[in-house]
Amino acid sequence: MIFTQINKKNKKNKIKKRKKRLVVRILNMFLLLVLGGIVYSFGVSTYENIQVDADIEAFKDRATSEVSVDFEYRDGVIQQRVYHIVPRETSYELNDTRSVFYDDDQKYLGQSGDIILTQDSPFPHVFGIHQFITYYFGGHAMFASDHNTFYEAIGLANGIDEIIEVIKAPGDGDHGTRLTAQEKSTNIWLNPEYRSESDPAYETYGSYYRSEFIGLRVKDVTEEQLDNLSDFGDTLANQALYNYLFFLDMEYKYYCTDLISRAYQHVMAEPEDQKNYSTVLNDDGFITSVNDLILSKDTYITTYVEIIDEVVHIYHLEDIA
Repeated sequence: MIFTQINKKNKKNKIKKRKKRLVVRILNMFLLLVLGGIVYSFGVSTYENIQVDADIEAFKDRATSEVSVDFEYRDGVIQQRVYHIVPRETSYELNDTRSVFYDDDQKYLGQSGDIILTQDSPFPHVFGIHQFITYYFGGHAMFASDHNTFYEAIGLANGIDEIIEVIKAPGDGDHGTRLTAQEKSTNIWLNPEYRSESDPAYETYGSYYRSEFIGLRVKDVTEEQLDNLSDFGDTLANQALYNYLFFLDMEYKYYCTDLISRAYQHVMAEPEDQKNYSTVLNDDGFITSVNDLILSKDTYITTYVEIIDEVVHIYHLEDIA
């Protein structure tokens, strides 16, 4: 009897040990997968950042002349601008003869469908978060309408409660939140009075929205596609919720770069090829980052702006129309 009880106890101990070993193995495998994912994503992000930097430098190196002007942005507000003129060389640059500026005075950037984006996050004052967002995803992106406004997805919440509320909302009904796709009422990109000195980001970006940003155009886009693109933006404005769960496939929710990729998918891909993880302007077909849009085989750089010591350097494709 005692011998039988001892055997049963030994068997139970062996089973417990096996279960523990199995749990440890599973945890080790999970940790290895997580570590591998981190290493892989870091490698991909590093490669993309290097490629983007190279593309920007190549675009800047193409500039053959520059013009310095004191530009009157409004009464009493003078900008020092240096226009660096980049000749058009490729077929898609020559085929689209539109200026990169909205107006003849060159006050505003962006024709219909143009994408303007920045790698820099909106949180330069939050150490760690700023570097992570900038390196892996990029700061923000918008696409232009045909009347000097921009469509964007807004995700700057007032707190965790607001974020949770948006995450829980289905996205395709009435939700009463400002965290939606929106049509921005003004063209902010060259505005020297965008940010006040009380803004936490002023120390890094000064009075401008960002101190560096990039303009893109989609290759060989048609007027009909551009019209449909604006219609798509109008449909989503104040309706489509912000997607905080970037890695999840969300039919009615969008983050900023995702909004752009899916908007162009709407006008460039057949209905049966439409995906919530859009591959249009996003060659890897997963989370659309700022770098994905820049490096897409379907986009090209039209403008690069950097503000150095309050001087606005604008590298842009020449006007040929």
